[in-house]
Amino acid sequence: MIISNTNVDVCINKIKMIRPGINPKSCDLNLNIDWSIEYIKTNEGNMEYVCTLNAIGEMPIQFAVQGSLECEDRSEDLEKRSDELSPLILDKCMNTMINIVNITKNSVVTIKNVPEVYLNCFSGEFKN
Repeated sequence: MIISNTNVDVCINKIKMIRPGINPKSCDLNLNIDWSIEYIKTNEGNMEYVCTLNAIGEMPIQFAVQGSLECEDRSEDLEKRSDELSPLILDKCMNTMINIVNITKNSVVTIKNVPEVYLNCFSGEFKN
């Protein structure tokens, strides 16, 4: 990410997502999102952030990303540039949340029966 010719690394350290207990059938993920980003300055002078997203609707999801911002120019005060950083962090978190929702959706797996011939071949070979 480049902000006014200053390189900033946006690091993701932790991700937390809570999906509803049961996936609603045939529902679209509603992107009405209540979001917030909190910036924390560490003792070492680095910046950390926590981005929280709460999807509202048929499939309510709570999602949070905790990370850090690293700037090659140590004199840069990232806290004063939160207006530039927040939309970029929000966009990255939204994309991450959507990708994780797609990865964790329910899937159907068909298990084929093993023919009796193969079961007879392995009987007695597995001993404790």
